[in-house]
Amino acid sequence: MKIGVVSFHDLDYGMDVAGMLADAGHTVFLYTSHQRAALAVPGGVSEQRFYELGLLPQNVTVRLYRFSRMRNPANLKIVRQIHHQMQQDGIQIAHLLVAQGDLRSVMLSYQLKDIPTIATMIVPQPNLNDAVPAWMVKFVYGTTAALSDLVVVNGKSQVALVQKLYRLPEDRVVYIPLGAQAAQNWLQVKQPEEPGTILFFGRAALHKGLEYLVRAQPIISRSIPTARIVISAHGEDLERCKSLIVDPGKFEIHKGFVTGDQLASMFQRASIVALPYLTASTSGILMTAMAFGKAVVATNVGCLPEYVQDGVTGILVPPQDEEKLAQAIIRLLENDELRTRLGKNASDLIVRQRKEITGLYEACYQKAMDIHTVNY
Repeated sequence: MKIGVVSFHDLDYGMDVAGMLADAGHTVFLYTSHQRAALAVPGGVSEQRFYELGLLPQNVTVRLYRFSRMRNPANLKIVRQIHHQMQQDGIQIAHLLVAQGDLRSVMLSYQLKDIPTIATMIVPQPNLNDAVPAWMVKFVYGTTAALSDLVVVNGKSQVALVQKLYRLPEDRVVYIPLGAQAAQNWLQVKQPEEPGTILFFGRAALHKGLEYLVRAQPIISRSIPTARIVISAHGEDLERCKSLIVDPGKFEIHKGFVTGDQLASMFQRASIVALPYLTASTSGILMTAMAFGKAVVATNVGCLPEYVQDGVTGILVPPQDEEKLAQAIIRLLENDELRTRLGKNASDLIVRQRKEITGLYEACYQKAMDIHTVNY
């Protein structure tokens, strides 16, 4: 099968889906943003660079596109080029990984009437105080859903939610779990774990709850004076959270985006990965931590409990509770056996799920192709 994976926003997600399908013997084309790839790929980005670094197998063809700003009408010309390239590539099924508010996906959906299409809703509804307006999220997902043959969600609880929000019949929404194998492909140099290191990684938005990890630090330090928190983040809430720090010596802060090899380094160094989110759908950061075999402390919000089995692959705590967050972190830092076991369980789960996920995608693609044949 010739499959076109489109991921303008989340490069790791796109590489993960493309890599899984390629490993199963399919011919895969990954259409992605040059600007997004340039942030992640060390040493300069080109199609060839993905193979030089071992990020993708040779049966995945990468197509990079330089977009204008999100709402610039000039993007329509680029989207038309992508559609034309898909036709030349002989794509049999298009898979759009749609980020909230990404108008480029809407533009492309209108072009793809001649190709069976599925759309993954990465964040089906806005998180707390999200930067993307709720109306835009609804417009983007509602339009791509209406123009696609099937919709995919990555959380079991999102199936009913998406059916209700976007008025979709039951047979048009499919649940497929997240995978995370691509995260380890960034690993260029192995590094040892640094004892007592707690990692917060990703976007510092209000709903990510970084404030509560900062507030937990004095509690953690009273029990484990050597503990330190590494924050690698970008986003509108970072400066506010930094102003709440009472002991700067307990923090290591990296502001802005990091390349993929730097990401791999940070996750290797971490003893624990913290996800103190206030609201969530699923989480690529969580899956990355699990792929690297790291114990996680996460809040029991959104779809996170579907992936974090409390006491098995991580520890769940209530949101907005720095005391319980701190105690869970202390528990793991004081118990090497427990921390190692949870991390290994998480890594094993990722490996086991990979084959299952691939089969689910294959069945989903076939169903979308059958629906498209009937409708068009």
